[in-house]
Amino acid sequence: MSSPTPLERTIDQVLTKKESELLSQLNKSYLESMNNLELSKSQLELEYKNIISNAEKKADIIKRQMIGSSKLSIRNKELVLLEQAVNNVFDNAKERFSLQSGNENYKNLLIKMLDESIPNIDTSGIVIECLEKDADFFKQQIELFSTKYNKKFKLHNNIKHSIGGFRLKSTDGPVTLNNTLDSRIDRIKPLIRKNVASILRGRE
Repeated sequence: MSSPTPLERTIDQVLTKKESELLSQLNKSYLESMNNLELSKSQLELEYKNIISNAEKKADIIKRQMIGSSKLSIRNKELVLLEQAVNNVFDNAKERFSLQSGNENYKNLLIKMLDESIPNIDTSGIVIECLEKDADFFKQQIELFSTKYNKKFKLHNNIKHSIGGFRLKSTDGPVTLNNTLDSRIDRIKPLIRKNVASILRGRE
């Protein structure tokens, strides 16, 4: 077997050196790749945790919105029921007064309301406005109240769409006192609403 020529030895040395360099580079690339993989893995885990955390926060916000919306819906329904109940009480009261508008209790109520109202009109002349059906009753009272309060009264039966009562006006116009039964019931409507709300909520 013949010995390698100088050229062959040179080529062999070059190949060996290149092989060693190539292996070294491959090893270096492998280590870098593994390192990059570990870094990517950490970043992926961090991203995963962020995604989970954001999803949980969004779910919590949606849950709160649903609870808030549900509470608001319940509150709105409660207000509707409350207003319906108040209106029912109001309508029943008006109906009861309407049915009693011709009896003695109604007439006594009108006399009491006149006694309470006339001193609040600080003029010598007062206009009484009433329902047409109550005109005869008020005509009978005018002489009595004229003497009692030393005032002159005029009667106008011009009130429409009311269950009863009256309005007082000063003859010169600027002072008006609304004492129709409708207005009196309206004035106590907030109290009715409060009482009905307490009943609906179980508090008497």
